[in-house]
Amino acid sequence: MRFFDEIWGCLNSCDLEQKFSKFSQIYSNFHSCDMNFNSDIFKLSVPSYSKICSIKSMKEIKQKHTNEAFLHSIAHIEYSAIDIALDACYRFRNLPMEYYLDWLEVANDEIRHFKMISDKMESLGVRYGDYIVHDGLFIALIKTQNSLINRMAILPRYMEANGLDANLFMMKKLALNGDRDGILEILKVIHKEEIEHVKKGDKWFKFACKIANVDPNSWIEIVRKCYPKAFEAKRALDIEHRLLAGFSKAELDKIQKFQERA
Repeated sequence: MRFFDEIWGCLNSCDLEQKFSKFSQIYSNFHSCDMNFNSDIFKLSVPSYSKICSIKSMKEIKQKHTNEAFLHSIAHIEYSAIDIALDACYRFRNLPMEYYLDWLEVANDEIRHFKMISDKMESLGVRYGDYIVHDGLFIALIKTQNSLINRMAILPRYMEANGLDANLFMMKKLALNGDRDGILEILKVIHKEEIEHVKKGDKWFKFACKIANVDPNSWIEIVRKCYPKAFEAKRALDIEHRLLAGFSKAELDKIQKFQERA
């Protein structure tokens, strides 16, 4: 099995059953795969979910305040996260085997999260693809496809860490207002495992910085080069779990200062 060719096929598959089955084979056979680091690296063009969902920009989507719409938005994040992990495996070569195993583990978690959300949606009469979705995470993949430093800085360490904050907020809201559809327990599982995903991103961000002789303390500047308004949105930070995932107190203090100035 040629690892990178198989990952590329899995990444671009839009048939959910086929995609997950293909991934299971790759994951199970990882240690016997042919790791041909010199194989071609193709650029991303369209997200794999483009044949499942109607896509608009984030600014164009009008939020619907129902549990069904909320679950669909979470499902889309989890589906996107599967492809983010797969592309991390595919795009960056000549790295320690631990790197590829880490992102396969993340993809495996994200598939399980997606299935949990999908099962809950189906119990409410909704399927993935029933609502319009945004392509914000895919755009981030495009922006960072030529740099491991940028990829790890922006996808796990910026965007997924923002997800920790948002998830904690939603869990508190559900606990306070009631959870008649049983969403809270799913969010708890996702939140706990996403901490480890951000931690993996932190590890490989610092690894890539060391190799390139880049100061990892320049993380905020790296992110703001791609997203000039990053960190300006006012939100409660999940400080406890960000620290567990590898953030320093100085970084969190700096983020909060950006929020105060915005």
